[in-house]
Amino acid sequence: MTEGGSGLPPTGGGGSGGASDGRASAMRAHSQTHAEMSRRAAVAQRSTLTPIVQHEMGLDRMSSNALAAAAAAAGMRRNSSAPSLTRLDDGLPKVVVGICAMDKKARSKQMNHIVERLLRYGEFDVIVFGDETILNKPVEEWPLCDCLLCWHSDGFPLKKAQAYASLRKPYLVNDVQAQDTLLDRRRVYRTLQESGIPVPQHIIVDRDRLPTGQTDPEGFVEHEDYVELSGVRICKPFVEKPASGEDHNVYIYYPHSMGGGVKRLFRKVDNRSGDYDPTDPGNVRREGSFIYEEFLTTGGTDVKVYTVGPRYAHAEARKSPVVDGKVVRTADGKEQRFPVLLTPQEKEIARMVVLAFGQRVCGFDLLRSERGRSYVCDVNGWSFVKNSHKYYDDAAGILRMVILSAIQPHRLLAVPTQPPPPDPCMAATAESLEGSQHGMHYNLSLDDMRSQMTGDEDSLSLHGGSRPDGELRCVLAVIRHGDRTPKQKMKMKVTQAPLLALLHKYLDSKGKQAKLKSPIELQDLLDATRALLDELEAAQRAAVETSAAAAGGGPAVPPSDPDTDELREKFRIMKTVLEQGGQFAGINRKVQLKPLRWSAPEEGSGETPRCVEALLILKHGGVLTHAGRQQAETLGNLFRNVMYPPSAGGGLLRLHSTYRHDLKIYSSDEGRVQTSAAAFTKGLLDLEGSALTPILVSLVKKDAGMLDAFGKGASADIQLSKQELYAQMTWDPETNTSMATERVGVVTEPQLATPLVSPPLSPKVDAPLPPGMRPLRSAGNSEDGNGASLRMAGRMGSYNSISSAEAFAAARATSSSPVDVCSPGEDPVPGASNIPGRPHIYPMPDNPLALLRTLHELLKLLVDQLRQKCLEEPRSDDRPRGFSALTQDPKECVVEEGKPCSGEKLLLMFDRWRKLAKAFYSEKKKQFDISKVPDIYDAAKYDAIHNQHLGLDLRPVYKTAKALAAAVIPNEYGIHPAGKLRIGSMICSQLMGKLLADLASMREESVQTAGLHHADGSSQYDVISDFKQLHVDRRPTSGRDSTAAGGGTAPTTPATSGLQGEQSGELPAGTGTADDEVVGTEPDDAEDDAVLHRLCPTYAQDINSPFRHVRTRIYFTSESHMHSLLNVLRFCQLGHEGEAPLLGEEGQRVLRECRELDYMTHIVLRMFEKTSLPLDDPNRFRVEVLFSPGAAFDPIEVVPAKRDHVLPVAPRVALHPDETSGVSLSHMEEMLKPYAKPFKRQGDPYSLRSNVLSTQQSEAAAAVAGLSSVGDPASLPDMLYAQMT
Repeated sequence: MTEGGSGLPPTGGGGSGGASDGRASAMRAHSQTHAEMSRRAAVAQRSTLTPIVQHEMGLDRMSSNALAAAAAAAGMRRNSSAPSLTRLDDGLPKVVVGICAMDKKARSKQMNHIVERLLRYGEFDVIVFGDETILNKPVEEWPLCDCLLCWHSDGFPLKKAQAYASLRKPYLVNDVQAQDTLLDRRRVYRTLQESGIPVPQHIIVDRDRLPTGQTDPEGFVEHEDYVELSGVRICKPFVEKPASGEDHNVYIYYPHSMGGGVKRLFRKVDNRSGDYDPTDPGNVRREGSFIYEEFLTTGGTDVKVYTVGPRYAHAEARKSPVVDGKVVRTADGKEQRFPVLLTPQEKEIARMVVLAFGQRVCGFDLLRSERGRSYVCDVNGWSFVKNSHKYYDDAAGILRMVILSAIQPHRLLAVPTQPPPPDPCMAATAESLEGSQHGMHYNLSLDDMRSQMTGDEDSLSLHGGSRPDGELRCVLAVIRHGDRTPKQKMKMKVTQAPLLALLHKYLDSKGKQAKLKSPIELQDLLDATRALLDELEAAQRAAVETSAAAAGGGPAVPPSDPDTDELREKFRIMKTVLEQGGQFAGINRKVQLKPLRWSAPEEGSGETPRCVEALLILKHGGVLTHAGRQQAETLGNLFRNVMYPPSAGGGLLRLHSTYRHDLKIYSSDEGRVQTSAAAFTKGLLDLEGSALTPILVSLVKKDAGMLDAFGKGASADIQLSKQELYAQMTWDPETNTSMATERVGVVTEPQLATPLVSPPLSPKVDAPLPPGMRPLRSAGNSEDGNGASLRMAGRMGSYNSISSAEAFAAARATSSSPVDVCSPGEDPVPGASNIPGRPHIYPMPDNPLALLRTLHELLKLLVDQLRQKCLEEPRSDDRPRGFSALTQDPKECVVEEGKPCSGEKLLLMFDRWRKLAKAFYSEKKKQFDISKVPDIYDAAKYDAIHNQHLGLDLRPVYKTAKALAAAVIPNEYGIHPAGKLRIGSMICSQLMGKLLADLASMREESVQTAGLHHADGSSQYDVISDFKQLHVDRRPTSGRDSTAAGGGTAPTTPATSGLQGEQSGELPAGTGTADDEVVGTEPDDAEDDAVLHRLCPTYAQDINSPFRHVRTRIYFTSESHMHSLLNVLRFCQLGHEGEAPLLGEEGQRVLRECRELDYMTHIVLRMFEKTSLPLDDPNRFRVEVLFSPGAAFDPIEVVPAKRDHVLPVAPRVALHPDETSGVSLSHMEEMLKPYAKPFKRQGDPYSLRSNVLSTQQSEAAAAVAGLSSVGDPASLPDMLYAQMT
């Protein structure tokens, strides 16, 4: 490789002599160029003649000396290190390739690798122009070349390069004239749109040509939570990009409902690439032009695509800077990236980008949205892959082909003198292999093979455990949110003009209500509340002064008006709530204004009706505490270290960073649940930073339908359970009557009828089969999309092993059995209600009515204590220190002496307990409301954890409320097993269907990749055996004749035989049957669970099991779903006649004795694959069922060691039968499917199938056969670049 400019004749200095020398130099260069072009034309003409004609004309006798002399006469300089072509390619000149780029790029390690491989062909001379030439010399003095590799970077004079290209007209690999477009993001986006390439929804705010004094273009509007231009609205979170492609200061604006603030991204500085500022008000920048685009959730991963020509694309993924801004680096300091697969649609996008911008070698950023589509968000021009020898080989081969096709196409028919050497691992095994290294999709280095032989790195199998041959395949967890503040609600009727004005200002389009939730809306309400409260207090002071004057020096007795006093107190409470925390960020406060009465306008006045009275509903509390956030982070950390096999490679973090960990985290719509999910994710992935907002936006997906909706058709059953529960809890053993008889509309008859188990979700009845054979649904009817795995006959179970009709019939048989009713004179059941003539309710404390009365008296005493503390508290307008679990680290929470925790004021604490006491027992009706028992228990436990320092007598309240809550809470979801099963299946059917689909998906992938990972059927992976089996057969073959294990005539395995339909395109794209009610049919949900990023085994280095993946799905929800899911697991056998329980005896005992599903309760399903068993063995896939009741400890007896209010989470226990290593997946599906709503799961978007290698090998073999006529097997890498991904 020669230095640019070194071969040029020296030019003179200034004056006429210099000008004369310059003209002479230019004429000499022109003459040399003309001579060279003539010589090349002659040589090209000679090379096209047949050998006989060449012999007759004497052209075949041209000596190497003659060729060298001709080249020297033409002024062409050759690289002395390049091999000579004269032996095989007599007379053909080398192609001169010029590299016109800044030295930092042109002489980079990556470019040197590619140039070195180009030179090995012996067909090229390479000239690097160099910074001195590019920056300081005129383009007329730049070196001559046949082909120009030119790209822009910092400091590069693009205009000069464009002038050079116009002057010399070399062949351009990348269009230099089009590179101006890449420097302006506005032009980039327009080009992408004009070419039909998908881009995120965006607006372009152009301020370049605005009149003086105007800051925004016409039609641009900035609102609190969105920006809008000409009617196109981009809502937060959105991304703000400067128009200049050289400006990398990109901002992300978050909505206030998720914590607000701004994330500032910048070029990497040390190990940082972004910082989050929660205090930023969120106003967009106005100094310059910007693009505003919607923020797309991508699983916390960025994908960079590198192209070499329109038919080659290499993709690498990295941790996105939007998550925590930390750059993950390798041991040598490079940013950690791993190759990932591209879908066919993404490959087409890559081709279109190359053609649209005229840049054959370029890089662009791809956003893989969780909606299921991919978008281009930036195009960068010339880019290289770092540290991939496979990529360097591919790039050099493709560049050779591109350049020769344009300049010397006849060379493509000739054999190169010295092709690039084979890959290191291929060289090491060359003696034992046949075929080209490019015919297979492994790229393992010698270090890989050493680690394979020593058992090092990160195998997914468990070592030292009870399953030495079991591979972890799937981890599913359903988790309740962390510790929260008590939920509260206040209602009041208002007629004040300022509040009614707010109603009209924010009234929704239907005119039903005004929801005030954003900071601006709540600030308006706070201002109005302060003004009204000042008026009321001023009126009170005036009344006191008037009363004092009338008393004539005696004691003043102000007039008492209960309604005014109550109104003033409610306004004071509302003001305190709105001021709490000092800001309105986060999902913690909401106010509703609902019209009650309207005024009728006078006829003909033209006025619109006005509201004259409204109902104000203030909801607050229920937010995650500092302890709840710490619990979630700690549990995530524990999952990372315990739930995944430890290994030398780093366990979960190694899996996740190498894109063999398919992670998705779902949450319900409640703020505390979302924040818990984000905190758990922070601990699971070991992320940095105190704020959770970026993690919440990037990694947590809301699914209210699956995790939030309560009831779902079970409301009537729940109400019946509550009525029976109320009747028994208010039963007076002295009078043998219940307080329920005094309640109007309450059914006093015992609820003896057992509700049926959930009706069948799929009415399709399978045809009867011979005895002993389980039905297997065909590929086209696979409800969970597992056609390939479910087609296998044999002993492996099926998702549809028992039809819904059969389960329904079994349920009817079960429902005919009588409910366990207490008979007079029978022995009492320990821990049950034991009321004659009524169903047994378990658990039930002795004499619950007495406990209710005791609790009522204790509440009155507690309210009196708090009232006294409020009176003794000095009056202060200072706001207490609030805490936001969304934006602050738990360590930042400070408990002030004598003040409640979490920024709560004594007045609010008093109001909370006063309202609970008033609602729990009605003095007027003489009735208890047992629905308030859970709220009282929550409040008592909260104060026992967080406010013991206030000196309140909380122990008796907590103990009594706990005894009552243990009976009320679990029995609200059914008072007997059949009722619990029915209610549970209604509430969690969608979640249950999703869990079963998750497990089935990983079984399908295991079946599909079994032939790749264990080609010889053994559990030990053999690199050399795979290399031998995955070679390219030189003989012409058909794609249908190849097997999944490799070329040749290998016997068909069960895995491959089950995939023939898919290989031949027989599988339909859709899943599920026409009669099924399918979840996830909305456009946004259609592919929400598809794998976003998958490791590409072709380019993977230092990865032992590139085809193996672990799926992790975490579902954060509320207490109702936890009770429902456990009830289905406990009692699912009721719908299957003669079946034993799914859970073991010990597991059933644990759940029966569990009195509380506290914060961070979680159920974990871990699926293992025993690879030593046949694929059709039902015991190959087994599922562990683990359970923890969360932080179910007595806060009075268990005090955290650090006194930080963080109760520990109880360890998990196994619920599956003790004598087994888990429940077989087929048995679990058979037991649970009748209670699960089928989940529509899309197919894998990546071509990771058993027949992938087979297809590629067949194509490779066919390509070799096509080249056999020219006898050029060594050129296989060049001809196959279209298949490389």
